[in-house]
Amino acid sequence: MNKFFPLTVLFLLLSQGLWAQELAVPQVLPTSVQDALRLTDLNPLGSARFMGTGGSMTPIGVDYTTLHTNPAGIGWNRTSFASASVGYSNLSNDARLRGNAANRSASASEGSLIVPNLGFVYAGEGRSVRWPTINYGISLVRLADFNETIQYAGSSQRSIIDGIVEDLNAFDRGEIFFEDLDPNRELLILDIDPSIGTDILDPADDNRAIRYDEFGYFSEFDLAENAGQEIDRSGTVVRSGGINEVALGVGGNYDNSILWGISIGIPFMNYSEQRVYDEVDRNDNITVFDEAAFDENTELDGTGFNFKFGAIYLPTPQSRISLSIHSPTYWTLDEAYNTELTYNYTLGDDALGGTAQSDLNIATINFSSPWRFNLGGGYLINTNGFISADVEYVNYKGGRFGVDDFAEFDAAADADIDATLGGAINAKIGGELNLKPFQVRAGVGYRTLPVATARYGEDEGFLTYSGGAGYSIGKFFVDAAVRFESASGYFAPYRTFALSDADGGALDPNIVDVDRTRITGAITVGFRGF
Repeated sequence: MNKFFPLTVLFLLLSQGLWAQELAVPQVLPTSVQDALRLTDLNPLGSARFMGTGGSMTPIGVDYTTLHTNPAGIGWNRTSFASASVGYSNLSNDARLRGNAANRSASASEGSLIVPNLGFVYAGEGRSVRWPTINYGISLVRLADFNETIQYAGSSQRSIIDGIVEDLNAFDRGEIFFEDLDPNRELLILDIDPSIGTDILDPADDNRAIRYDEFGYFSEFDLAENAGQEIDRSGTVVRSGGINEVALGVGGNYDNSILWGISIGIPFMNYSEQRVYDEVDRNDNITVFDEAAFDENTELDGTGFNFKFGAIYLPTPQSRISLSIHSPTYWTLDEAYNTELTYNYTLGDDALGGTAQSDLNIATINFSSPWRFNLGGGYLINTNGFISADVEYVNYKGGRFGVDDFAEFDAAADADIDATLGGAINAKIGGELNLKPFQVRAGVGYRTLPVATARYGEDEGFLTYSGGAGYSIGKFFVDAAVRFESASGYFAPYRTFALSDADGGALDPNIVDVDRTRITGAITVGFRGF
């Protein structure tokens, strides 16, 4: 056997987060699951009118943003209209490393100009009195925003070396096999120092930072004389990009009692992430270990397609009941990924270790998102406004990674999804008061966490508050809206099994608590009645 084969497996796992099905799923979400959530956890912005009502206009319709939620909404339009929106989104993070009560929070903020929505609805003529309208629409909507920066620093126990030791022991027990890895990914053997590979495979040598005995591999951090000792660590995560979707749809009206619609969605995404992680034994608390670092760069771009079907029933001229179904989105994505690892330790007077980089790894990823179901209701208050509400259900377990153009499934990644994700609810309620020529709007949304079990004190559900105002005169209208959302979550610079604690106890030195606050504003200008 090649003496560097265990290190090949080790760094493939460390960098890509791929774990064999035989292993228990770690409390920190695997990378495959994070990718699935990034492609599935969506919250459309839309026009300022749609945004101002908390995104609850699905059963009311008339706004072309509903092409992305319930395309039947454009079936009620009696005249054509078009509008364009511009906005700004700012995400602020307060991050604190666990493990030491003296660690302080660090704040970072990331803002970006966005295009929440562009759209046009053409009001066509119906075929008869019972079919008064058949309308066509096109819309561009911002579905997700990835822009954020996380910074943290402090001291705590243990090390990223713990993750390395766990992988080596799993390989030694036969729980990790080369064939369990994603065949589309390749990673350079990170041969930092030839002596490291030799010593790891040599049980007779117990003078290295990573050692071996009859119980398996262990590190310098496991020794009694180093118990409870802390090292300094710090890191920065910079993410950028988002998901936008173009929707093309048709909607109609039957006898002023049933609205129907169908649309095809073409989402496209770009995502960039740079992670920098460093740990240093500045006070020489650990016998041999000196420092380690792991830096990662990821670029992800791609497109997909889906179909949306919807209907709105009018029991009375003022009331609405809506139902819509979204097919899976079939994504094809190109990923570019590379890493850099530093590992230095001192043995006697010898400084050992070094730094090595992986090749740029390029892969194609296929992913099908789960089905989405939406049920809503609304009521028109004569011509003075409306109130509406809708509930969306998504079973995130339904996401599937594919290879060979979806002909085959990626069993290991899908097993991670099945073990960690669950169903989630996205409920919204809002309304509009028409003061002619002014309108005021407000809305509230509630979203549940799409994982089976919450981790490390993260919020299991969180609220979104929206408000807005509009001015309409003749064929011209202008609307403004703002949306506020906040949530508490976590970030892990690296993952281990042994230190993962679902209750978020003291044995989580690599967990960073992150409090996020996002404020998004938008202005929409449009014309109608042509």
